[in-house]
Amino acid sequence: MKILQAILLRSFASQNSMIRFVSPLLLFSIVLSFGCAGSDEASGRGTLIYSANLGTATLFDANAKSRTILERNQFRIQRVETSADMYYLETEWKNRGAFDDELEQGIEAGLTRIIIQATPRGRAASSDLHTVRLQAENQVRYLHTFEWRVAPMSNMLIAYLKKLSEDFVVEFRTGYRKF
Repeated sequence: MKILQAILLRSFASQNSMIRFVSPLLLFSIVLSFGCAGSDEASGRGTLIYSANLGTATLFDANAKSRTILERNQFRIQRVETSADMYYLETEWKNRGAFDDELEQGIEAGLTRIIIQATPRGRAASSDLHTVRLQAENQVRYLHTFEWRVAPMSNMLIAYLKKLSEDFVVEFRTGYRKF
């Protein structure tokens, strides 16, 4: 970061006296924008797609337990693809009310879609365990508009998705596993 600051300062300072006067302010703006451009990893803010590792499961468990949890949370399954070693489940966009922190941002309603993918854990043909991942996508509609837009996830939506992910983790770790 110090190197970037030095390079920017030298290039702007060599132009003319007006730029020399403005360059510290410009430099500060650039550094600030770099700091704000990414997502806040601790809170997840700025995330467009939420992703979580749910653990391991057999294909049978990935299918059965995913369906159970998603139906319990009122998600309707739109598409399922399976093969001998892969599982893909996608829900319909679930219409939901805006969370409190979304309302503060002028968001009127939200849509959430869940994707569950299970891929082989190892290369051994005898291994039936698969790594299971969850992805969640978010769209929102702002007040007085009719179009849905992809938007960064709010803290409350991320908390909801973390809780949903934890339900999957617990379900995959416990219960009867069919091999």
